[in-house]
Amino acid sequence: MRLLLLLILASPLHAENQRAKLSQFAKGVYAEQNQDHQGARKLYEASLADAPHAYYLARKTSTSQLATNDLPAASGTLRHYAQEHPDHLDSHIDYADFLNQYTPRDATARNTAIETLERANKNFPHTSAVFSPLINLYENNEEPDKSRALLDAQFDAPEAGPFHWMSLAPIVRTLLPSDSPELPELLETIALKTAETGIEFPAAVRSVSDYYRKTGRLAEAIVVLQKHVEAVPNSLELRTRLGLLLIYADRTEEAEASLLETLSIDHDQVLAHKALAKLYADAGDIDKSLHHRSEVLKIAGGDPQDFLELANEYLKNEQPHPARLILDNARFDHPKHVGIATRLAIATLRDGDTEIATLQFRLAEALAKDSKDPDDKKFLGANFQLEFAGALRDAGDLPGAESRLREAVRNTPPEKPKQAARALRELAKLWLDQDKNHSPATSLLKRAASLDPDNEETAALLERARKK
Repeated sequence: MRLLLLLILASPLHAENQRAKLSQFAKGVYAEQNQDHQGARKLYEASLADAPHAYYLARKTSTSQLATNDLPAASGTLRHYAQEHPDHLDSHIDYADFLNQYTPRDATARNTAIETLERANKNFPHTSAVFSPLINLYENNEEPDKSRALLDAQFDAPEAGPFHWMSLAPIVRTLLPSDSPELPELLETIALKTAETGIEFPAAVRSVSDYYRKTGRLAEAIVVLQKHVEAVPNSLELRTRLGLLLIYADRTEEAEASLLETLSIDHDQVLAHKALAKLYADAGDIDKSLHHRSEVLKIAGGDPQDFLELANEYLKNEQPHPARLILDNARFDHPKHVGIATRLAIATLRDGDTEIATLQFRLAEALAKDSKDPDDKKFLGANFQLEFAGALRDAGDLPGAESRLREAVRNTPPEKPKQAARALRELAKLWLDQDKNHSPATSLLKRAASLDPDNEETAALLERARKK
């Protein structure tokens, strides 16, 4: 018998018949793509008549009928297939969804959808894609007893997995009043069952952990995550989540260990770096905090302001080299950003590379002057001129340095007296080093002393000027 069937299938007649059916379907697809909905409908209907068990064809036929504004035919195609194939789950779900979508206010259609899903529920009990919309239809049909009975039945599902239990939580919250004493009991059961059956599934564990955290049980949320990462060590997102919850629980040593373990598995976990950066910052370990902030930018990039803020922190911490590296990387992503260019020049100077820094100062200045954004001129303020003057002085361009210092004196705002004092002091020192302008230098230093009275360098320079 099998041999005969194989011979029939292999016969030229059968092959020709299959080619004809395939050609008919292909023509339907072509007609559909060319917006010939009526032509596509006829071809799909013919293909479905040749292969009535092909659900894909039933869906295509229904869609084409809908495209020709024939809602009854589209509904009838899906209904007929579902009736003829009681064991085909998707057809029942799709037909009920079709009725709900296209005839939501039709009571007859709603009852038909209910009957369809009830039949599906008998054949496929405890299937969330069936009982969830069916409960909703019962509620819309003002049959709360049926919806509650169907919900209760789901708590007796044999061998139900975690996603079954997770699907019940939103239904319970919808059906039960917020002040119902039964609500927390059912949610607690759902959480326990989800954890019990799904400790290896990240989505399940996350939902249980969030439930415990939101109900004020941080320790239980942590325990669930710990069990999960023991079962699935490479679950990096939840391992990081564990670290965050340990931080919230003030268990910083455990949090650090968890987050570092995450990075040992995958160094590119941005959230773990961010969490460690904050952890170390709160503990006063600035070097480690800056390191992890730097890693975040290396991995994920950032806005210009992100790079500038981190570079400024490095410079404030007297670490110009990593600041320079950060800004050098930022320049590739933001080549026209004046702030990055000016700060890179300053970091390069403080890193001891005077020659390159001088070139970078000039390039940054040209970039700012060519910019059409008027706000970019602010980057050429007094601090930039002071730093530029230092580079020129170190490079031996003393006239250029003097010009920049005069610019800094003119541009220092009144609300920054210490910066103004620095500009005056640097200009006076430049003159004293050249053994010139002794009297004007003394005047500048007296003004600097009035703006920044406790500065020891100003006092030393004043004493030096008097000896001249």
